[in-house]
Amino acid sequence: MAQGLAKHGIATLRYDKRTFTYRDKGGFSIREEVIDDALSAIGLAHQLCDGPVYLIGHSLGAMVAPWVATLATDLSGIVMMAAPARNLADVIVEQIDYLTPSGASQEYKDEQIAALKESRPQYFEGELANYDQVKTAQSLQLPMLILQGERDYQVRMTDYYLWQLGLAEKSNVEFHSYPGLNHIFHESHSPGELSSPMDYFDKGEIPNQVIDDIARFIITTAGNRHE
Repeated sequence: MAQGLAKHGIATLRYDKRTFTYRDKGGFSIREEVIDDALSAIGLAHQLCDGPVYLIGHSLGAMVAPWVATLATDLSGIVMMAAPARNLADVIVEQIDYLTPSGASQEYKDEQIAALKESRPQYFEGELANYDQVKTAQSLQLPMLILQGERDYQVRMTDYYLWQLGLAEKSNVEFHSYPGLNHIFHESHSPGELSSPMDYFDKGEIPNQVIDDIARFIITTAGNRHE
């Protein structure tokens, strides 16, 4: 994506998520895992250039992008890729149900959920549990681009439709969904209606259409901002 956006003249600032860098460390709050670093990155981007700054978030990062936008200064827009519109706990339970072998007991599923709650409590309680991302996005005046892969099993088209419904009255939001793409916006080669984790072992690239849509959104809205 960074290379694709660079071809459009758009520079990117990327960094590793804390739960990736510090895999053996637990106890992160949602602010420590996502919010604080996003705000720091936005601040650094402003120091490095004098142009407009946009935030691109994926999955959990996309879900909290409206939250970050309420805290950041001089953010020109947000791009939300595979953004859950529902409570994250509900989305995770749906994922576990989808990935659980056929015939597994509810007790087994409950054990998987309990283990995740223990390792990532910030997804089920605290600020994230009380966060309404759609309502927060409704309060924003800055441009928003919401993208969704139609074969994504982790964040479903259900969420995409909820975003469309919740933001239907806003003129500053653009939506795009892509047939055949999975959660990481690669072509899914798995059988069935939805993708599978096996897709993630396949090498692939984000299609030009996705990158072009993001670039056009940024270039167009940045131009409008300075008119």
